[in-house]
Amino acid sequence: MIKAITGGYINIHPSTFRMSRPKGLPHFILLVVRSHGSFDIGSEHFSVEPPQIIILAPHTPNYYGNPDGDYIDDWLHFDTDEPKLIERLNAISNHPFSVEDTNIFSFCIHHILLELSFGQPDFKDENMRALFTFLLNSLSTAHATFQSHANITPLENQLKQLHLEISNSLEQKHSIARCAKQLNISESYFQLIYKKLFGVSFQQDLILMRVTRARFNLSTSNLSLSQIAEFCGYNNEVHFYRQFKKLTGVTPAQYRKHPF
Repeated sequence: MIKAITGGYINIHPSTFRMSRPKGLPHFILLVVRSHGSFDIGSEHFSVEPPQIIILAPHTPNYYGNPDGDYIDDWLHFDTDEPKLIERLNAISNHPFSVEDTNIFSFCIHHILLELSFGQPDFKDENMRALFTFLLNSLSTAHATFQSHANITPLENQLKQLHLEISNSLEQKHSIARCAKQLNISESYFQLIYKKLFGVSFQQDLILMRVTRARFNLSTSNLSLSQIAEFCGYNNEVHFYRQFKKLTGVTPAQYRKHPF
């Protein structure tokens, strides 16, 4: 079981604020740090710049604030008696880690607090569990990304966003030159880091995305083959048929009859 105890959303504390818990608390504390902060956690000192996450484990001495101005954070006190969950949380607790975006975590805290105060009795526990699952999985993912950051190009998030944009606009023309220009890097470097991140070349990935989209449309719609080819970015039906058969082993028409 996991339960919320109390929390706050976009709390602003003056420079005179200094949290002091010499013995910590008997439960976990999640802090989404939105301002500069000075933290003493256990025997370690951290100077934190936003956006960062800190999870304080039970009974961990902690002192924090912002001596240079307002200290701003979202915070959530919560507890659990699930051994595996406690182990997961302890593994990422008591040290700050950077995140690209705090919106996911702030959203979860906000809605957990809404459920805590105003949730409908019939659905409250189920909703809280779902929100906590999403929150804790997102925290674990963010921490893993932080740990491996040294081995990942700084352009990773831009590349992921670009990948998403392309997959949502396959009907448009996408080229290495255009993508490299969008990221303000050379074409050769774009191809290098794209393959490093996604494990496949840009051109091959684009073909895979188009054929995957075509398979979906073939099996879920009655659109004509020419319409599907156009929606997937092909201005030549013959080219579409050839690439589709090369990757799937069957023609689009055959796939429509027997999708797999």
